[in-house]
Amino acid sequence: MSCTRRAALVLALFLAPLALHAQAKLTCKVQPASLAEAHDCWRPLLVFSPTDNNPQLIAQEHILDLDADDMMDRFVLLVPIVPNAKHTPTPLDSPWTIMPQQQMDQIRARFHIPNSRFQVILLDENGEPALSSNAPIPTSRLKAIIHNMPRRKIEKQRRGAN
Repeated sequence: MSCTRRAALVLALFLAPLALHAQAKLTCKVQPASLAEAHDCWRPLLVFSPTDNNPQLIAQEHILDLDADDMMDRFVLLVPIVPNAKHTPTPLDSPWTIMPQQQMDQIRARFHIPNSRFQVILLDENGEPALSSNAPIPTSRLKAIIHNMPRRKIEKQRRGAN
């Protein structure tokens, strides 16, 4: 076995366990511009709201901020879906993204949520709905659902994971 192959094998064996303990890849965007970019990186929390200043939207943001460290540790990404995102408030500490309006419209159509309705949908890392509610979701409920996801069991093995 050549020295280069041996070094590559040793490096692969050394890095393999590290890959099992990390969900997000180096290619993951901090603020994805689409659900495709969030795939396999984040658990998007889609918050469909009739307006960008809806009290339920603001309440959901506040709920996430109060538990921001746990939400970051669980890769929960707030994604407001509003008819006009120009003035959408964002959380202070929790991960969030404001997607382009065209993406928001496509997401709203995909989940059949009318503009007039408030709805919260937690997606898993594969983009599949894991939880849906017509009211803001407490972080205790989000954590309970995420706790039972297969990938979360791997994430909890990371050093410093909550």
